[in-house]
Amino acid sequence: MAECSKALLLEGHPEGISAFQREYRLHRYEAGGFERCEEGIRGDTARVKPDLWELANAYGAAGKKEETIRTLLEGVPSHESGLLQIRVDLDFDLIRDDPRCVELVRQIGFPSE
Repeated sequence: MAECSKALLLEGHPEGISAFQREYRLHRYEAGGFERCEEGIRGDTARVKPDLWELANAYGAAGKKEETIRTLLEGVPSHESGLLQIRVDLDFDLIRDDPRCVELVRQIGFPSE
């Protein structure tokens, strides 16, 4: 909990520390992590031009499949550099069996498996 709280501070999200700590105390890491993802989503969508990769990571970690795919697809035209990690980032395990993910990988330009 201490390390995650420090990370929130270093990432510029001091307002999320108390909510994370509260959820962690009540429900342990899974709930605290979910609270952090929700904070990240709210913060990223409030920006004029959100970091789509970070936003997609937050959606993925929060288990929001549709939002994850939609956000990743939005990042293709702007060549979001994080898209190169799509096949290995654990936050995207929830979408790998979705045909839209296969299409996304094709659009990025990865060879088919």
